[in-house]
Amino acid sequence: MNKNIDALPLLSKIIDIKPGEMTAVMGAGGKATITKRLVIEFVEAGKPVLVTGTTNLQSLQDWSGPSLLLSEAEREKADAAAQEWAARGAVVWVEKKLPKDMFLGIPLEQVEALHAMGSGNVLIVKTDGARKRLIKAPSETEPVIPGGVSHCILVQGLKAIGMSANPDIVFRFETSCRIGGFAQGDTLEPRHLAALASHPESYPARLPASAKKILYLSHCLSQERLRLAEEVWESVPEGIFDMCVTGDSVEGRFYLIGEKK
Repeated sequence: MNKNIDALPLLSKIIDIKPGEMTAVMGAGGKATITKRLVIEFVEAGKPVLVTGTTNLQSLQDWSGPSLLLSEAEREKADAAAQEWAARGAVVWVEKKLPKDMFLGIPLEQVEALHAMGSGNVLIVKTDGARKRLIKAPSETEPVIPGGVSHCILVQGLKAIGMSANPDIVFRFETSCRIGGFAQGDTLEPRHLAALASHPESYPARLPASAKKILYLSHCLSQERLRLAEEVWESVPEGIFDMCVTGDSVEGRFYLIGEKK
């Protein structure tokens, strides 16, 4: 572990998300967990937060902090509730329940309308899926990012490093192999995660130019993984991300690996 990197407790402070801003979360290997962590931090700080998605979301019933689920059955209440969610702490707004404990997010234009309301509260939006895989490259139609986002957080799972590349841990396997520069059975290395994050055909060209771009490397549970996170960041070309953060979203321990690259 780099002895000069200190653990920091608040991800929202590192990334510098302010009330009234909208954050898009994408990638693989921990989007739901990082979103939960941000919700916890904002609720504990007394800052109301709305969570939704332009794609499917996992069940959020076990989240810490207050939450309210607005489903299709409550649509007539949705507009009023959205205006009042400041008093509720954390609100999760979805379209409807899906099989396997999943929920359908709300239409893109509805997310943009929520942000345009200018309530001054925090809005976090899940913008693509990975079916619980650890790493991925996006499809041609991903991520679905609303207009007006201030922060884009791309998540990739450090836990994949050292594993054998296969469809059980790599989402959109063929595309990810091509973009990441590996084949089935190869041992995944830091350079492969860097390629998935930074390749011209991957996420960079799809992120709004005005948004702050954060590479978040999840599952940093040891000194060895912190070292691996540094190796990933070193392999990312300059001019793509504003910062790289790694850490343990469950325990609330984070490390700022680097900035402005």
